[in-house]
Amino acid sequence: MKKKNLIFYNRCSGDGKAEKIANWVIQELKSRGQITEKILANNVLAAKQELKERINNFDRLICIGGDGTLNLVLTVLLKNQYQPAIGLIPAGTVNNFARKWKIPLEPKLALAIILDGNQQAIDVGECNGQAIVSSLIFGSLAEVSNQVRQKDKQRYGLKIYIWQALKKLPQQKSISTEFFNDEFSLQAKVWFCLLSTSNYIGGRKYLKKDDDGLHLTMLNNLKLNKLFNYGYFALTGNLRRSTTLTSFDIKKIIIRSFANKRISTRIDGDPGPFLPLRIVWHPSFINCYVPSAM
Repeated sequence: MKKKNLIFYNRCSGDGKAEKIANWVIQELKSRGQITEKILANNVLAAKQELKERINNFDRLICIGGDGTLNLVLTVLLKNQYQPAIGLIPAGTVNNFARKWKIPLEPKLALAIILDGNQQAIDVGECNGQAIVSSLIFGSLAEVSNQVRQKDKQRYGLKIYIWQALKKLPQQKSISTEFFNDEFSLQAKVWFCLLSTSNYIGGRKYLKKDDDGLHLTMLNNLKLNKLFNYGYFALTGNLRRSTTLTSFDIKKIIIRSFANKRISTRIDGDPGPFLPLRIVWHPSFINCYVPSAM
């Protein structure tokens, strides 16, 4: 039976080559006799609406972009009863999801994974109705990251975030925050907080184990003399061995701030909602094409 493919891409992903890749994918699939269409939308709201209207008519949805592009698709699917299999052709700046699941960054190899047909049930987080594909952050680094322009992100990649963070370190302060659910409550001063859906961030394994649930790690205060300590544990996958961090795994949590200003977040590399946050865990939410060796 012929597969019906819907192609979704972000013209601004990564270095801006997503549209060229999308046209190539369409030609490749049509040459194999597969039915293929693409979504043409001028903005995020239009893209979401078109996805809602058309997604039920396709067997497979192929995303071309990074974690943010995949986030938009899964946010729509959170409220959709029918869920097609998802294929990803990485074209973002970081491509954390792709690196975690060993999806090749080369378009020809990534398409071959999709055509091979091996699927894996993927866990997804949800924050205030928005999907969390890879990560959510808030605190000083999120505030800085939300000020980075898209064209600088495309030009410099991860380096622009590091530069902006170092430049504005003296201006950043901890935020009085509460974390709670039906079982516990915790109040803490938070300089930076990370919630991740896996043990990979920025394409690197920062935790040894990938337990069931969202991984929450918070830094209460930034101490410059501890920067090497943070970096060492993160790069070696032993972040939770650092005595300067608080971390735990959760499946449902509410996070609110006592600050006298709005606290922004960043989800999968793009600006997210302001606190307070209602976060839940959706295990085995969607089937995604991954290498058969996974």
